[in-house]
Amino acid sequence: MNSELIALTFKGLCRRWREVVRVVAVVMISFMFVTGVLLYSGNMKKWQTAINKQHFGNWFVMFYNSTNKSENDVIKNHPYLEQAVTAVTVRSIEPLSVDSDNTIEAISATDKIMVGTMSDEFIKMGSITMEQGHMPEMDNEVAADRNTLIELGQGMNIGDILTIDDTTYTICGIINSYTNVWQSGNRLPGVIVTDTQADVIADEITYIYAYRLRDFISETDYNTMYQCIASESGIRNNIAYNSGVYDYQSWDNERVNRYMYMLIMIIGIVAVTYQIIIYNRSRNNVRFIQKTLGATSAQTIIITFLENVVILGISAIAGSCIALGAGKVICLVLEHTKGVTFFRIDKDIYIKVIIMMVILVVVSIISILLSGCHKKKQGSNRTVKITGNLMKKNFIINTATRLMRTNGIIVNILVRVFSFVMAVITVLCGIGIVTSYGNYKEQCSTPDCVNYMVDNVSTVPCIYYDSLHELIKIENGIRYTENSRVIPGCNEFNIADGHSARAYYFSGFKSGKSGIYNSANDDIINNLKQIEGIDDIFYGYYETTRSFTWDNMNINITTNGVGSETEGGSSENRKYMFAGEYVDIDKEIFDILNECAGGKLDYNALKEGTQSVVFLDADNNGEYDDTMKDGVTLNLNNYYMGNPFYNIKSFYMDKYTVACNKFFTDLISEYRYTIDSKDMYEYISDNISREQIIEIVDEYLRHTYDDPTDYYNMYLNTDDFDQDYYEYRKANYDLYMAYKRGEVSKEELFENLSCKGEVLGSWYSKYTYYSLLEPAASTNVAKVIILTDEIRDKLKYYVPEFGQYTIIGSTQLLQKALDNQNNVMKKYLFLDELPDYVTLKLRPNQFNIRYNLKSSFAATDNVVRSYLKTAGFDTISYSEEKNLLRQRTIESLMSYGVTAFAAIIIYMIVSMIIVKNRLEKYRSRLKLLSDTGAEKEQLVKICMYECIRESLWFIVLMPLELLICLVIVKKFVNRI
Repeated sequence: MNSELIALTFKGLCRRWREVVRVVAVVMISFMFVTGVLLYSGNMKKWQTAINKQHFGNWFVMFYNSTNKSENDVIKNHPYLEQAVTAVTVRSIEPLSVDSDNTIEAISATDKIMVGTMSDEFIKMGSITMEQGHMPEMDNEVAADRNTLIELGQGMNIGDILTIDDTTYTICGIINSYTNVWQSGNRLPGVIVTDTQADVIADEITYIYAYRLRDFISETDYNTMYQCIASESGIRNNIAYNSGVYDYQSWDNERVNRYMYMLIMIIGIVAVTYQIIIYNRSRNNVRFIQKTLGATSAQTIIITFLENVVILGISAIAGSCIALGAGKVICLVLEHTKGVTFFRIDKDIYIKVIIMMVILVVVSIISILLSGCHKKKQGSNRTVKITGNLMKKNFIINTATRLMRTNGIIVNILVRVFSFVMAVITVLCGIGIVTSYGNYKEQCSTPDCVNYMVDNVSTVPCIYYDSLHELIKIENGIRYTENSRVIPGCNEFNIADGHSARAYYFSGFKSGKSGIYNSANDDIINNLKQIEGIDDIFYGYYETTRSFTWDNMNINITTNGVGSETEGGSSENRKYMFAGEYVDIDKEIFDILNECAGGKLDYNALKEGTQSVVFLDADNNGEYDDTMKDGVTLNLNNYYMGNPFYNIKSFYMDKYTVACNKFFTDLISEYRYTIDSKDMYEYISDNISREQIIEIVDEYLRHTYDDPTDYYNMYLNTDDFDQDYYEYRKANYDLYMAYKRGEVSKEELFENLSCKGEVLGSWYSKYTYYSLLEPAASTNVAKVIILTDEIRDKLKYYVPEFGQYTIIGSTQLLQKALDNQNNVMKKYLFLDELPDYVTLKLRPNQFNIRYNLKSSFAATDNVVRSYLKTAGFDTISYSEEKNLLRQRTIESLMSYGVTAFAAIIIYMIVSMIIVKNRLEKYRSRLKLLSDTGAEKEQLVKICMYECIRESLWFIVLMPLELLICLVIVKKFVNRI
């Protein structure tokens, strides 16, 4: 009998396959939704991890062996690590082709660039992709990552020539940057050559082994695991850990995921139950025939149960497979567009889908049993009293009203209360979404992190004093001078004063590391723009390497530098001596500064740079400098640029100084930080113009004596007269005058070594004065503001870190300082333009980054911090509280959104059930109206009248509800 029942069940299903397919399709959608939610919640954490791996590589530890080709046995045989993939570096080169002279190498802290090869497995594991071109195939070809090309400064495009140790290569491929992105990425080959060429140029070979974790490893403290591996292997300096991936704690949103799963599952169960009930009701006539043929109630229940199980099973399998397939397709699209692979189906998904199916089977059994316990009511005994006569004009409204009243006042009230409650829930959820998002936008309008670029060599804060040798008198041909010290900007250049620059260093302060030369290149900016989850990037300009001077500055606050910084308190509590923040003046920053300055600022003056604000902090003794006061003229001094004319050598070599010295080396072939008068004389003799010589001579004579005859007349009959000195000066004077009249050439003038020395000495002196002692720009300090914690908090998104003296000025002021420094170098080195690598440009070195809601899912904060740290940035993060607010906002949006979605779905399902039930209830009356002459259009209008009245209680969904009702009603009326 059981086999016969099963066969009968499947025969019935096959005969009614169209009806079964329709039911399966509807039920399948419910399983698709549930499976989709489970896939989303199960793969969100994997997505965040995959994003990190895309940026920082899918490796766990990396071992560098410069001794031999062997792997470390402990790492190689570790049970948690997979087989190594390899890369090799064979040679190193200097950025910007800095000369390899030993002196330069000793003081240059610029990282070297590695040349080598990578295996295909290493490239795949590291998600290393080509921006354009291809990997080298010929021995004269190279591929390089974008950051390496920028640092080398030799070529930026496919086909450009790259020179490595006098060997030229053609750039055949440009790789998306990794050397400034990965942890210890600077130790990887940034320039890729063929294996054959690597053997030819091999000099300093280092074998690199990268290991990834096995897939079954799932830890919460990867850092401890790495420490154990490093300790057991005995390696400390030649091992790297991928902290960008494995120190990141992802947000899995478990609470909302559980809520979504439960709510979607409940909706799915309600929807599926409704479909099963409707399907079972459509089979009542068949069940009645089966009973008349001798089937028992138990047998009909078994048949019904088997049909439901088949429908649910097919629906569950089809729905889940479609959802899984759609998820896989989406992930393939993401893999193609984003280069991210993360999709995985956990066993929990299958278990939860099976649980849902079991619940539905149980619910279907209960519905079958309940339907068998009650006899179907054949009609209603309710008597409805209607006043008023039926006429043609009120036939539809009155008929619809009579039909509605047959349901009873309590039922009608309950239906409308249900609709109104669902509408209120939906509206409140909508308000909750708007409010939550508005609150998020208001509280997260400020940057999440302030990032500023730092040099790898610090600059001890100092100023250059003008050490004067002022002429007092001349006695017996001897020049008597007096020494004095004057701070920059407080004296005008005078050749006769014998200006000389002397460096004085500040003690007890942090060394500066941020300057405009060391700014972000286009590669860094482009990489940031590609990071998902960044809402906006605000650019800034921040300095701690530029010194300031001002009127009546206290010159006793410095200690003459001897090559090292003097201790002054705890190094952890030190602050910068000088700091500068330069902004594009807009209403927001002006209002903040003007409030701090007590309303003393002028918008246009601040914007043009003629006015600025200084924030004054206490010194190491807790005292405030009383020479810094309102109205003083603040001088922005030049960056130290090296000096090929004077033997002034700083013991630090930041990137700008390295670039300047490379420039001087290229310009003056024998320049090596030391004076060689012959080289200097030759360079200036070759380049100085007639107009410049006359300018120097006139200035020199004007500040000493115009005519030696004056000396002759004054001292002729005295004991101080020196005939040899007089004849010496007169011969020089006559030669100068002859040159001005055009009677002698430059070469003839310089044959007189005394004249040549005076001209060159004066030119040297002017270059030194204007490069070290003349301010690059000056501004009036409108207000000196004592720095407080409240002010720090107000300006924390503008100034990364305050110094003892902190200026906030406009970018126009900074641009003027940069242009003046460039012009000094061009003028006194006889150039029309400077090479690009030594030109100071207004380029941002500070990024204030604001995240959006996507950042909670895309691991944005971790990617940004890890990337910028590797790229040479210090970061001040304000994202912790905002990340929490974003997560709560997402939870609110998802909770409100899912609740509103559930309310809408439940309302629509219940409403359609009510419509279908009432149509079935009205069937006999509508058939009677049809038999007595009522047209189908009138019957449709009668039914739709009730639908319109009921949909008013959920007016937001009224158009959609009426459209669905119209389809159902027309289909029902056509069958009467």
